[in-house]
Amino acid sequence: MNYLWEILLQAKEQGIERTKLQFKAADTYSPYIELSEEFLNVIRLSAPYVVEINPYYRFLPVFKDLFHPELSDYPELRKGLFQILIHQLGESDLKMGMTREEYYKKMLGREIRQGIYGKDMAEAFGLFDKNEKEILLQGMLTMYRTGDNLTLFRHIMCALIPNCIVYHSNDDPYEILVYIGRKESGELKSKVEFILKQFVGMRYHVDLYYEYHFGIIGIEDAMSVGEIAIC
Repeated sequence: MNYLWEILLQAKEQGIERTKLQFKAADTYSPYIELSEEFLNVIRLSAPYVVEINPYYRFLPVFKDLFHPELSDYPELRKGLFQILIHQLGESDLKMGMTREEYYKKMLGREIRQGIYGKDMAEAFGLFDKNEKEILLQGMLTMYRTGDNLTLFRHIMCALIPNCIVYHSNDDPYEILVYIGRKESGELKSKVEFILKQFVGMRYHVDLYYEYHFGIIGIEDAMSVGEIAIC
């Protein structure tokens, strides 16, 4: 599940009273997803029905001052207000239907599947699961608005390719080194190439290292004989 309204619909399906749902602002979350990452693969809700939300994903104007880092007064009052506001926003969500953002993502996903971005991209896109596609589409919309940037690329890579590490060269601002951390396979290679083509500008040069990390002089763990890649 990715959105507040999905939580409410699931609660209704399971016969859970909405008043039992306890919402809290997540301590850690992806800036591209509304629910905290632990809810991405949740199919059914379970007690005690505590749902962590990124309140800034869609509701920044509402919550930008409520959880300001310098604000420490009245924590219980702010917690109660958060509950009331999220429940109200959730009700509005259910009545409004698909948001404009969701409409854009639906159209973008359809265009990719239809091969408008190329046959290879359509096939690679099909290798990602539902939650991974959600991250990709949200990232692509963000990139179209802000332009390509290494922070967005790094986030997408780390979100979709677990344990990968993205390095930015100090000597060359347009050189990127990516350690995948897994044995190369056809499916993994297609996924990585999809991400690179969509999120890395043409001015950048990317070197990929799959199973073996490249050696870094001065870091002993990266210089194990027989376990490093030769650059």
